[in-house]
Amino acid sequence: MGRPSRAAVTPLLLSLLASATCEPVTLEVEGLARLRRTVIEDLLPARLPACVSDDEVEEIDRRLWTSGLFDQVSVTRDGGRLKVAVREKWTLIPAIDLATSRTLVDSFFFVSLIEGNFLGLGMEVGGYVMWSERSPSFELWASETQTAARRVTFEGGVSSVGSSIFFEDSEYTWNRRWWGGRFGARTPFWYGSQWRFGFGLDVSHERSTGEVAPGVRTEGVNVGTPVRASWDAYEWHDVVPHGTRFSVELTPTLFVTARDVTHRHGASMQLLHAAKFGERTALFLNAVAEVAWWGDPNNAMLLGNVSQWRSYGAVGGVRGLPDNLYRTAAQAFGTVELRRAFAFTSTVFLQPVVFVDGGVLARVDVTGQPVAGLPALSGGAGLRLVWTTLAGLVPRLDGGVLLLPQRNWFVTFGLSQYF
Repeated sequence: MGRPSRAAVTPLLLSLLASATCEPVTLEVEGLARLRRTVIEDLLPARLPACVSDDEVEEIDRRLWTSGLFDQVSVTRDGGRLKVAVREKWTLIPAIDLATSRTLVDSFFFVSLIEGNFLGLGMEVGGYVMWSERSPSFELWASETQTAARRVTFEGGVSSVGSSIFFEDSEYTWNRRWWGGRFGARTPFWYGSQWRFGFGLDVSHERSTGEVAPGVRTEGVNVGTPVRASWDAYEWHDVVPHGTRFSVELTPTLFVTARDVTHRHGASMQLLHAAKFGERTALFLNAVAEVAWWGDPNNAMLLGNVSQWRSYGAVGGVRGLPDNLYRTAAQAFGTVELRRAFAFTSTVFLQPVVFVDGGVLARVDVTGQPVAGLPALSGGAGLRLVWTTLAGLVPRLDGGVLLLPQRNWFVTFGLSQYF
């Protein structure tokens, strides 16, 4: 082996010198009410006492904000002390979302109750009931804190989801329902990299009843093994988030019936960027692209007015678009949104919003085959009431006009941000 070059040795020497001269710190925490101190210790880059760099101090601050558990955060280093001061939010939060459609049966209604700090562990435990796609659905789930830097964290849930599947140009209409459970694990969110990874197992029993189209398999078991990667430099604040997050998820899935095994794979990605202008204004860019293995209408995706959810969070939709109509094999959609907050008190803000939603859909027919592309475009304005002492509770009212593929006025109401 040859001698290492000076260029290769110098950074190593500087790193060793910094390690030798830095002063290990201990942790001091102020302001905890229900949250256990161990949750904050878990998000630190190393078990203290240890050396903590200036960059790591900034990242600790970001992760505390992004946890969504606090509305005040301060992280400073004072000699041999790392001082963390926080103010906890109220974390037992009900939520309601409502979206009108062309008919009452096609409307969307969602009620949930979420505890974001279960047993003081920073764990989210929740459940919802929902009317969507002309069918009732529910889910119960639990998810450990996502800010842990040095250990694997877990999530899981059970659910029953129903869909009424129909097409404008077909007489076939059927109801699909599946019961199932999911389990997932996330790798530690190491310092020195914004990448984080997760993997899981989803299993559900599916049954279709009614006027099912020929060739559609009416009963079987879905077995999926999702794999997720996220680059996360997004810092959440109730009034003005900022930064960038990119997430991609692959979902290899097989549908097993008594007579065969078929493919139901999929993939999705989201790019979310928030640019901060002053202390009260932010401009958001949210872009999503998704594709599903086609040839099975029960595996087609559905894009509409209702904000879509993925395992890595909310990804939005196209406001004003009918929720039950446009089943696709591939879709790309996104939003540009400007938010400006005005303070009533130090913790209560009124936030006007203007937005433009748009997308392109690759529609499928009753056999699940792609048939045509379709553009979607809407625009409008809304109001948010932001109360920073409540975790995730943001009453919102949006209204506007759908311009493509047809013209239609719309109103949506909810208790959360759209994405």
